[in-house]
Amino acid sequence: MLTVFMVFFCHVICANAEGTGASSIRDMVINEKKPFSFRNGIGWGMNPQQVSVIENIPMEQRSSTEWSVMVPTEKVQVSRFYADLVYMFYKNALRMINYEFQDERSGASKQKSLDYQYLTGALCSVYGESREADPAVIKGWMDRIYQDYYQQEKIHDALEWTAEDGTEIFLYYFSDVSYAILYVCPSGSGNNGYDINGL
Repeated sequence: MLTVFMVFFCHVICANAEGTGASSIRDMVINEKKPFSFRNGIGWGMNPQQVSVIENIPMEQRSSTEWSVMVPTEKVQVSRFYADLVYMFYKNALRMINYEFQDERSGASKQKSLDYQYLTGALCSVYGESREADPAVIKGWMDRIYQDYYQQEKIHDALEWTAEDGTEIFLYYFSDVSYAILYVCPSGSGNNGYDINGL
């Protein structure tokens, strides 16, 4: 009889714990979003000096209004490829990162290369299934730094993922022989990089 009572008592205690806070603690642990971490632990919001120290390679920096970019003077390794890397800062806080690749295909065809397909698979293995991305959105982000550098009609085969913390990742061609991976901070750039004073 005592055993039956003890089992019943434990069942009641556990049920009450589930309803009062244990489940919310468990939910907090399960639902806690892991912050996005880029190369070597670089994270959103870092300033150019912090990024330079972590990268530990020569960098060139250029500014344009409230945006600035920092570019390593040499290509960096990404997966099994090499790419130009561009860090983009809004008011000195890291907000976007771009890898730019050159496609070694012969001819200017709009057919996806094997390297592009490989990167698609690699990104899917990290961030899950991709979805089709809107070229206008990609152009909109890049226009904040390089006004009209990208032509929307040349952006094709664009794919998109969302990381656990809300970071947006885009893989896309921006010419017939160049493609890129763009990472955008979940908060974007506050006001998307636009001056909204008086609006």
